[in-house]
Amino acid sequence: MSERILAVIPARFAAQRFPGKPLAMLWGRPMLQHVWERARAARGLDELVIATDDERIATAARAFGAGVEMTSTSCTSGTDRVAEVSRRRPGADIVFNLQGDEPELETDAVSALAAVMRADSSLRMGTVAHHEPDSAKFESENVVKVVVDDDDFALYFSRADLAGATRGGPALRHAGVYAFRRDLLLEFASWLPGTLELAERLEQLRAVQRGVRIKVVRGARPFSGVDTPEQMAELEARGPLA
Repeated sequence: MSERILAVIPARFAAQRFPGKPLAMLWGRPMLQHVWERARAARGLDELVIATDDERIATAARAFGAGVEMTSTSCTSGTDRVAEVSRRRPGADIVFNLQGDEPELETDAVSALAAVMRADSSLRMGTVAHHEPDSAKFESENVVKVVVDDDDFALYFSRADLAGATRGGPALRHAGVYAFRRDLLLEFASWLPGTLELAERLEQLRAVQRGVRIKVVRGARPFSGVDTPEQMAELEARGPLA
């Protein structure tokens, strides 16, 4: 039997740099709705829910047709929310964490990651990255870089100019899409942040530092996350991808 995949979009209202970000309007709809619509179109996901501790987000999500799971206000990260939902779903074999602030989420990349995880039961964790044609974008610490080995497993993630990324080096641009075997996700949520995670402010390094091999699936095109109102304004002015 095919392994069952649960996909969770964690969303919180009180983001420091951009309060209310999931419900901010973009191209006529709440940003969270764009993420949900793109995720819903992905192949291979058996269940898709939005996880939040805020009734405003829950109400809006239900209005556009999403399933909602209310989670604890004590969750300190999106992964904690995803893990909380996963504990209620013992039948899920693989759990996806889809960031709620990536309105241009690449549906085909999510589909490819689902297929890769199902095809190889030895994979405990996977993610998505892509070639960035504009190397100048790697100058920003808000753009996370990843370098991979010859089998497309992550060697390291960084906010820094990793592997000469701004000079055309071999770094890829990382995207906030994660797949976990359910048992690993629950372990991960119980681990304390490691020194690499704290130094880089990148949660996935918690797994890397403990020797977890993260398979990197390459997407076909870049897609942007939103951290600030300024980035949202840039997307609004540019318009949605074709």
